[in-house]
Amino acid sequence: MKNVVIVLPTYNEAENCELFLRETTETIENLGEEYKNSYSFKFLVVDDYSPDGTGDIVRRLQNEMPNLYLIQKYKEGLGKAYIAGFKYAITELSADYVIEMDSDFSHNPKDIRRLVDEIKNGFTFIIGSRYTAGGRIPDNWGYFRVMNSKYGNIFARHIAGISFVKDCTSGFRLLDCGLLKKIDLDNLRASGYSFQMNILYEMIKQGAQVKEIPISFVDRTLGKSKLSKRDVVEFIINSFQILFERLTKPN
Repeated sequence: MKNVVIVLPTYNEAENCELFLRETTETIENLGEEYKNSYSFKFLVVDDYSPDGTGDIVRRLQNEMPNLYLIQKYKEGLGKAYIAGFKYAITELSADYVIEMDSDFSHNPKDIRRLVDEIKNGFTFIIGSRYTAGGRIPDNWGYFRVMNSKYGNIFARHIAGISFVKDCTSGFRLLDCGLLKKIDLDNLRASGYSFQMNILYEMIKQGAQVKEIPISFVDRTLGKSKLSKRDVVEFIINSFQILFERLTKPN
């Protein structure tokens, strides 16, 4: 049986986390015997000491959810949260696969099955993609939000040399831990959202077989978006850093 750990970075998600964990748990329980016999699912919440009490909610839920784990750390950005989560999932929970996912319902829990289904097809980095054929972003996104996400993706994936990937910044992914262990996570440059591109680039260097499946991304209904101007600047800088590495350290 393979261990799948769903890593959930949180900061001020008290409005979402309990409902999300309950609904996602129910979705997994309804996957059927084939999945129950093949995979063991665990949740790992990586909370940045949310002042709204997100960690306290998770601790309460642990009394009834034996597959729910919590680590807390000081707020350093999304990338650092995922790095802490990946390391804990591998060393403490014996993860064979980790799933990145938001806990605000931007990602549909029912799509977890579609990610896991691709494991048996030999893929080791599976992306819930907004920009592959059939994927969608919210219709109500404004011009600048579209420019930042859609055209930022186009810019970054060409600069970084991963143009075959349509959505290099998706936060909904499944990663094979066998490859993840080969990466020096502590030395990844990105601390914010550009971590998504950096870890993708590093996994491809390790031979990851990438598959994109279309998803419909929706905006959170509760809480506030945490994307900052600093994240956008870091994203652009990291794209060029990867380009420099490609030009000076060819494989």
